[in-house]
Amino acid sequence: DTGPTLTQEKTPIHPEDTAETLHDRLAKMGAELLVRTIPDYVAGKIQPRPQPAAGVSNAPRIKKQDGQIAWDQPARAIWNRVRGLVPWPAAFTSLPAQPQPHLLKIWQAEVAKAERPEGFRGSNPGRVLQAGKSGIVVSCGRDALRILVLQLEGGRRLTAPEFLAGHPLQPGLQFI
Repeated sequence: DTGPTLTQEKTPIHPEDTAETLHDRLAKMGAELLVRTIPDYVAGKIQPRPQPAAGVSNAPRIKKQDGQIAWDQPARAIWNRVRGLVPWPAAFTSLPAQPQPHLLKIWQAEVAKAERPEGFRGSNPGRVLQAGKSGIVVSCGRDALRILVLQLEGGRRLTAPEFLAGHPLQPGLQFI
């Protein structure tokens, strides 16, 4: 939107924020700002100001397939995709299964911290490195992603330990 503005406020984007939490926070801020601004505008105390044309960007419409995780990307980029696609379409990958793969939505994750100096090098992107109480660690193009909350197609959202109790994943499994 490049129309004139009456006022503005800033809010930080926290590491735990998702598109959903940010949307909710901005909606609340916007409503409060509107209540404070309209009386000043009606009273003639503030005037619309044009926005600078520099820096304007158009975002493409998000499609369901935009949620597909490309494991060859850096872990930080995948983590940001997970955060940016909650609640829709959600970031997803596939578990190999017969007769067809099962869709697996990732609702919460973090960039994994390497426990060894050599880090996570040498693993194919998309390969499960660890699966346990602290989450499911998956190799990425650079570093690794720790999956914390996930959902198997047709199921409900589960923490990684809850998911693993019913669907054990072995290190070496390759997401597709």
